[in-house]
Amino acid sequence: MVLVGGLAACAYEDDGDPQLAAAGQSHRAAPPSRPAKDPGVLGVEASNYAELHERLANVPGSVLLADDGPADGPGVGFSKAATVMAAGPHTVTVACVGIPHAQISLTQDGVGAQPLSLDFDCSEVLSKVVVLQKGHVGAQLIRPDPTGAWTGAVAGIKVTVK
Repeated sequence: MVLVGGLAACAYEDDGDPQLAAAGQSHRAAPPSRPAKDPGVLGVEASNYAELHERLANVPGSVLLADDGPADGPGVGFSKAATVMAAGPHTVTVACVGIPHAQISLTQDGVGAQPLSLDFDCSEVLSKVVVLQKGHVGAQLIRPDPTGAWTGAVAGIKVTVK
């Protein structure tokens, strides 16, 4: 019933022909538009994603959590959560392309749970075995320079279990 009420609030009514606004009626200004993405940087970003996906493609085990995103520029980062069904060792694999290093934080709910901060060099793929408890786990790319230029750099993570 709540869904029906919510949808009714979003109803669209059309009176036919468009109506002209009365003189003196105020209108809200359009929201500022975001700057267009540079096609050159988009090309670099696409190439970096292809390399990142190659680096993370052969991670063994069943994937519990996987995500990637831009490591700089507009729309930077990623934040993803998953549910650990069985406690035990999991392999966390991270990689980045287009920047010298990156940082990804892995967090888990629970008493005494400490976030795992993975600072890594982008020249290689980093894999680390961690013991996760049953429950929610989250991964987030941390941007070291929030005002830095957009270069097309990307980073990603895969959390797997054997």
